Amino acid sequence: MRWSYIIPRLTLLLLVWAFSFFAFDPLLKWGMIKGLEKGAKAKVEIAGLKTTFLNPSLKITGFAVADAKDEFRNLAEFSELSFSAAGAPLLEKKLLVENAVLAGLRFGTARKTSGRLPFVKEEPPSALAQQIKEESKNFALERAADVKTDVAGDYTINPDDLESVKLTKELEQAFEKDYRDIAARVDTKKYEDGLAALKTRYEKAKGESNFIKQAKDYADIGKEINKLTSQFKKDKQEIEAAAAKFKDSFKALDEARKKDIAGVMAKMKLPSIDTQSIARMLAGPLIAEKTAQAMKWMGMAKKYMPANSKGVLKNEAPRGREVHFPREKSYPSVLVRKLSLSGALGAEDPLAYSGVIEGLTTQPQVYGRPTTAVVKGAKGERRLDFKCSVDAVGEEIRTDSVLSYTGMPVKQLQLGSPSSFLVDITGATGAFDIAVKTAGENLDGRAAARLTGASFKPDASKIKAAPLKTAVESAFAKLSSALIESDISGTIKDPKLSIKTDLADALSKAFSGAMGEEVKNAQADAQKKIDDALKPYREKLDKLSASKKAELDDKLKDAESKVTGGGEGLLKGLTPSKLKLPKFKF
Repeated sequence: MRWSYIIPRLTLLLLVWAFSFFAFDPLLKWGMIKGLEKGAKAKVEIAGLKTTFLNPSLKITGFAVADAKDEFRNLAEFSELSFSAAGAPLLEKKLLVENAVLAGLRFGTARKTSGRLPFVKEEPPSALAQQIKEESKNFALERAADVKTDVAGDYTINPDDLESVKLTKELEQAFEKDYRDIAARVDTKKYEDGLAALKTRYEKAKGESNFIKQAKDYADIGKEINKLTSQFKKDKQEIEAAAAKFKDSFKALDEARKKDIAGVMAKMKLPSIDTQSIARMLAGPLIAEKTAQAMKWMGMAKKYMPANSKGVLKNEAPRGREVHFPREKSYPSVLVRKLSLSGALGAEDPLAYSGVIEGLTTQPQVYGRPTTAVVKGAKGERRLDFKCSVDAVGEEIRTDSVLSYTGMPVKQLQLGSPSSFLVDITGATGAFDIAVKTAGENLDGRAAARLTGASFKPDASKIKAAPLKTAVESAFAKLSSALIESDISGTIKDPKLSIKTDLADALSKAFSGAMGEEVKNAQADAQKKIDDALKPYREKLDKLSASKKAELDDKLKDAESKVTGGGEGLLKGLTPSKLKLPKFKF
């Protein structure tokens, strides 16, 4: 026996085993903590991490990541994450997990120790949150009791300072570019070339003496014509839908105009009685904060999502080329087919939930299916339903999320701004519905919150006028429910909010009834001045939009007459009566 051959190799195996047994898990745990802390900018804790190699598996226990904005609260925590990997794909350097388990997932739980990291700079507030915060701060109530006639008479408005004027200039440039891009998509050449090729085939088939082959050729040509015209109609609908989105721009312009009116009223130390301005003052700060937080995590998730990689099976080596031969089963580099999760929502009287995430992968183009998640929970009158789909198979990432949570206890909620007006809501039961879609960077979503059985207590300390203070307190004393709605648009980096609430209606009526005609007249005067300043810019934008739309409509009509008309003309020649039937002699 050659001990000189065996002993060195046995020693190497023992060293590898010792490293795997004693050092691998601690190093992996340390690396995961440091990597996650870099992204979360707060402390990350992992109580235990265990791996096995003979039956490849990973188990993480006691995980918690702190909230960077609240050092004594966890952003998320879970009790255990475990999975086993399939052995055969590992030989191809691919991780395939058929079933994984994530248990005890909770959000917003309290911490006993600080989760703040040293030398980490605090993130500035988002532009959206800062903007709405400034709007709420400027919602003035100081002069509501002392308004003089023609208070807006001497107030001068500079058009360049108005948000609505700035937006019309931006929209003018955007309309020029977007309409040009849409018009470029109305390219009939590919359809005309297709019809020309089909016409050539038709002329050839028309001279065919074998009527069976001729009938088959006619049928094939007819199918191709129908397919071509159907594709054109689909493209036409997409183009018309893209052009219709410009209507949302005018909605945003109207909102900007109302903000300008509220801004002028604030500079005159007067409150706006416009319900939209009041709604943004009341619910805006809270919704903006939650939206900014959601957009932050959505942006972070999108950053780490796999990009389009249709060429993932093609690798270029420094010399030559590595050729991949088709396999019966080709797996992505990482694929978790099914992740079962469970946890609870809420700190007090938590709602237990469970769900499944399917198709987690780093190569969605190889997998060929979207990642989906379904979560449900129920307890007494409370119901939680969440569905989400992330489709990264195409050119851009598309997501579709729907959340419904009814019967949620809302023990305390505060709306408004400390510098303007606050409303404390207690003892309510909430129902929340949220639906958000994304396509690339673009956002389209709606959210609604209904509070019932609530007690509303306004903080009227900023209101000096006794009649107005009494009217506001009386208006909220009669309420026991509230509806808050928000539309979200724009992009993930620059979201736009439109907010409505029936609380704004109650506050507007209180203002209107108690402040007298002077404030109403002041707002009417401010509105007229802003409309006069905006008028030339708005007229120019309307004229540009109308001319571009008419130009696009003419182009679509011309394209449709060529494609549809040419297709119908060809189809008429493909009727059974045009077939050359054989002549039989009797």
